Amino acid sequence: MSIKSPKRIYRKTTRAKQEEQTRRRITEAVVELHRTVGPAQTTISDIANLAGVGRVTVYKHFPDDAAMFRACSDHWLADNPPPDFTQALTEPDELKRAAAVFRLLYDYYRRSYDMMGKVMRDAKTMPALADVVENGWMKLLQGLEDALVPAGKKGASAQHYRATLRVAMDINTWSTISGMGIDDETAAELVCRWLKG
Repeated sequence: MSIKSPKRIYRKTTRAKQEEQTRRRITEAVVELHRTVGPAQTTISDIANLAGVGRVTVYKHFPDDAAMFRACSDHWLADNPPPDFTQALTEPDELKRAAAVFRLLYDYYRRSYDMMGKVMRDAKTMPALADVVENGWMKLLQGLEDALVPAGKKGASAQHYRATLRVAMDINTWSTISGMGIDDETAAELVCRWLKG
């Protein structure tokens, strides 16, 4: 009769914990560099230096730009979630609804512009980053646009309304308005005047 040794139960090893910590340090370095200099100006060497690891370690955790951008986005959004637009979207009056949404959106742009401004700028020339933006932030804006177009608007009228919303939702529009010394409340009212025509 043979005695079988008990099966080994997997427990997270010290090495696995260290790898998790290393990945987190690299992700935090990516977030900081994207926030300060932008994705297009961030190099693997910069990331490695800031994270205190070698370039090979960065590539081990993030073999391509897409994986790095997704991790950066997830990490940053966990600390900087978009506003909850639910209550604003329940306002029955179309212009008051739009004003409430734009106040929240513009306040978010103000708080997150150091990161979002650079990401939106660099997404124009970086396909992997553009994909992350398109499948994340741009989907959120598309949902807001759909919710803000009044049900009764059809044809050219709806198209013009959507065009106005799309321009007003662009972070560069907010930046231009804000740069002229116009506060977010007034900017939201200005958008409503555009929508009213």
